[in-house]
Amino acid sequence: MEKSFFEKYKTSEATNTRRVINTPSAFTRENFFYIQEAGYLKSLKPHLSRRSGLRSYLFLIVLSGSGDISYCPPSSDMTQVSAAPGDCFFLDCMGEYTHISSEQDPWELLWIHFYGPQADAYYRYFCEQHSWHFHSSHLSMLTDAISSVIRYHEEKTDDTDLLTARQIVNILTLICTESETHGEADSALSEKLKNVARYLDEHYTETISLDFLAEHFFISKYYLAREFKKEFGTTIIQYILAKKITNAKELLRYSNASIEDIAQLCGIDDASYFNKVFKKMEGCTASEYRKRW
Repeated sequence: MEKSFFEKYKTSEATNTRRVINTPSAFTRENFFYIQEAGYLKSLKPHLSRRSGLRSYLFLIVLSGSGDISYCPPSSDMTQVSAAPGDCFFLDCMGEYTHISSEQDPWELLWIHFYGPQADAYYRYFCEQHSWHFHSSHLSMLTDAISSVIRYHEEKTDDTDLLTARQIVNILTLICTESETHGEADSALSEKLKNVARYLDEHYTETISLDFLAEHFFISKYYLAREFKKEFGTTIIQYILAKKITNAKELLRYSNASIEDIAQLCGIDDASYFNKVFKKMEGCTASEYRKRW
């Protein structure tokens, strides 16, 4: 298949460029992550790009050189940062963004524009934990993933869509689980929150209040509630309920205990409340779950 490039650069502007675009099938758009464009660029002089209003997400890595990137997320203000080697950027392209290489030290970029049915959820999750401009400890894995995607679309096969989707999920998993460098205070807080989670793992069948946790771990309950959700992506109540329901599912599958007894064993005295919570979280009643599994 003939290679397709989204944009051609003059030889005076780039020493090397590889840029592929993709038009996925309706089935792929509906079910998989897919790329709209991916590429590599080595600049010789500044080249300004400005876009907005795209139903797309951009993940960009600066491999060498330097430049400036400005970004205005939807319903937010424009921010400009200076980019250096190793910098990563994850942008919602519905917002406006521009980037331009420095004249003294033109940059080398690797990027991927993508979308898919779960893209919005991944981006929201990422934004709860990280800034759109960050450093990654998985840089070689991320560059390998984008390079693989480019290669898949330069030499297409029947498996290209599936292989591409796998690499996009790999990229998103790596950047969403990125561990940031914390100061001593943040490290201490993170360790305290992990201790809270370990306590909940061991005592989730008991009655635990936010006031008790705050007193037990010497922390403001409002601060605890907020930081716990930031650290683990869920509230303390939902964390406890998830532990109870997971235990209930094991008992439903691997014991002959009644629904009422299982509710008690999971720390929920009211069987009707247990059934209500179970159905809300699993989409079926406890009895239906037992029959299905």
